[in-house]
Amino acid sequence: MERAKIAPLHVDAVVTDSNIRLVQRTLQLAHRIQDIHLRCDIPNINPLLETLAHPNPSLESLIVEIQKPPFEEVYTLPSFPIIGPPLLNLKYMELHSTPFYLLTSRCTNLTRLQLHDLPLIERPTFCNFFSMLQQLQSLEYLTLDRSFPINVESVDLQSFNHRITLSKLQTISLVGSVIEIANTLRYLSLPPSTSLIIKVCSLADLRNNIWRLSQTLNDHCYFSSDEDMETVVLSGQDAGTRFIGNGFDPNPDFRHSFRIRVFRASCDSGGAAIDFTFEPHEDYSDDEMKIMVLIGIMRALPLYQIRTLAVRDIEFMTQKTWSQVLHMLPCIQVLDIQGSPPSGLAWALLLNASLHEQAFKIPEDGGYDKRLFAPRLQDIYLHWVDCSAGGYMTSSAAAVNSYYDLDDSRFLDVLNASLGERRRLGLYLRSLSLDNCEFVMRESVERARRVVLHLISDFRNSVKAGEADEACLARYRGTWNLGHPRISHYYRLRTLAMDSDFPYPYP
Repeated sequence: MERAKIAPLHVDAVVTDSNIRLVQRTLQLAHRIQDIHLRCDIPNINPLLETLAHPNPSLESLIVEIQKPPFEEVYTLPSFPIIGPPLLNLKYMELHSTPFYLLTSRCTNLTRLQLHDLPLIERPTFCNFFSMLQQLQSLEYLTLDRSFPINVESVDLQSFNHRITLSKLQTISLVGSVIEIANTLRYLSLPPSTSLIIKVCSLADLRNNIWRLSQTLNDHCYFSSDEDMETVVLSGQDAGTRFIGNGFDPNPDFRHSFRIRVFRASCDSGGAAIDFTFEPHEDYSDDEMKIMVLIGIMRALPLYQIRTLAVRDIEFMTQKTWSQVLHMLPCIQVLDIQGSPPSGLAWALLLNASLHEQAFKIPEDGGYDKRLFAPRLQDIYLHWVDCSAGGYMTSSAAAVNSYYDLDDSRFLDVLNASLGERRRLGLYLRSLSLDNCEFVMRESVERARRVVLHLISDFRNSVKAGEADEACLARYRGTWNLGHPRISHYYRLRTLAMDSDFPYPYP
């Protein structure tokens, strides 16, 4: 401190038994502290709480990270007043498992506030929390990560005088259960330009409350025009394998998450206007639940004018689910697919087009036939896609995949068939691009040339007909189930061609 003299001081320390007195003395005696970043456990933070509640007036940034104890431990209540003059320079506050009372009415100039993992016993009541939040009128970025008020679900909106208005808020990030997120958003009034980042990390009462979150999102998105929303990105991610060994015993360590992002056309920073992630920490592998959440959320979002649909590693959706999604996206012009191919999407386009006999042309007034999916689709891009991958048949018991019944129709063949049927109706695809795709059958590429105006392919990893494995028409990730006695293989595309009079030559 002697060498620092009056220069701004940055305190960044891991507090331990050996240095806690030095840290305490520094916080109390330094002439000018600009930033504080402390990492410690509960016993070592308690002696510092009074000083942190009354920091140096020059403080601009405060970050406190408490290591979670193995059991629930209670902070001692403050024996000191937490009032005082405003901290005019304090703009950034980040608290992890830290007493909520460090956020006081002195912090009204905050522009960024992050609260993470508040223990239940430390969480404020609804009235205390929103009374504090209402004072933060300079707030631009707000994060509540498993740090919601303890009784938010029991508060009646009609009895609450008004919603909290945060007129300068640019981004709000919420991590928690469906009921916590939905009820918190109900009491906030956000500018139309505010970016929503939501992560559902718990299955607590999900089925009974997903409608509540969907309705709340619809209320917030209703006031922002969907005309500037241009792109929606659907992405999935697996952690582990779904089944154990070569059978169908569920893997308790399997986790699957999906993400929905909606981007504005005017977004220069690359951030999504709406970013929703479903990643519960509990053990689950229920495709029906994922579909319920995905459809419920998408119905609440402003998707009518979306021009680009990007799909990243989405396998759990059947053509029934994709049909619901495509109904919400009547204006898409670009389809961008990367990773695991969405077989259900190709089948939804094919079956929808095959139901119509009369030639179709887009009206001059710019309208469209609501019976047809994506009538304005012009370009399809495939990146790193296994074009010979097979799909799954729909379960007879529910609108989800049956992992016992495999569809050996190759993805690119099904996509070609859908484009051929759409061309018959007057819907011409301008271009099909294959970039770094795997196991591209040469005959499939030649069929694609006949149904699109422009074909762009780097012909990497292309396979001739004689080089393909005749014993396995389509490819599947791994070999956990291919030889299992319960597995049934279908060649759905060939069956459809045999049962119908299609001009397009199926394999």
